[in-house]
Amino acid sequence: MSAETDAAVIAIIEDVLNAGAVTPADDFYEFGGTSLQAVRICVRVQTELGRRVEPDALFDGERIADFLAAVAAADAS
Repeated sequence: MSAETDAAVIAIIEDVLNAGAVTPADDFYEFGGTSLQAVRICVRVQTELGRRVEPDALFDGERIADFLAAVAAADAS
């Protein structure tokens, strides 16, 4: 995945979580992330970037970097 795509995913996460700067090293739960927010993030990633990824990718990963990797590995819709 490109740096531009990573930046777009991080911008989506920041917007949905209403958070300040988010980095790949951050943890979704440290920002108070909820299951509803995870679904919103995944829907926006699919809508805006054409990548289908399940919310479990946010729940199961230790860091945002793990989610970025899941997005990179996801099939384009």
